[in-house]
Amino acid sequence: MQTPEQIFRDEMRNQKLRITKNRLAIFRILEKSGRPLSIQEIIKLVNTSSHFTSVYRSIETMAYVGILRIVPRGFKNLYELGELFQPHHHHAVCEKCGHSVAINDASLEKMMRKLTISANLIPTKHQFELFGICKKCTK
Repeated sequence: MQTPEQIFRDEMRNQKLRITKNRLAIFRILEKSGRPLSIQEIIKLVNTSSHFTSVYRSIETMAYVGILRIVPRGFKNLYELGELFQPHHHHAVCEKCGHSVAINDASLEKMMRKLTISANLIPTKHQFELFGICKKCTK
């Protein structure tokens, strides 16, 4: 069985993209993060002498080809590994601390598909995020 990094390398080759230090660092950071990260967080963690625009472009390219998934959060985007590396899911997010929990629920997926079809649309993709305050922050 292939490791996530091998899958990443194969997909980069399939997409005819170079595996640069930045791209590999971004992949490894998101693989270890366990949560979606902002571009600013990723740039800090890449910790190279690369200019931030180079890191930003790598993130955008990797998102465009599906290696990364964009997670809208208010007026900014967060990034996590795409569905090649983890099952399709949504998030429940604490509004105070930002803690995020993945939600993977087949009945929710069915409902969203049904709602899309009832709106006379052919389902292609969707975003669904829940917000609240976690128990830790209510204390």
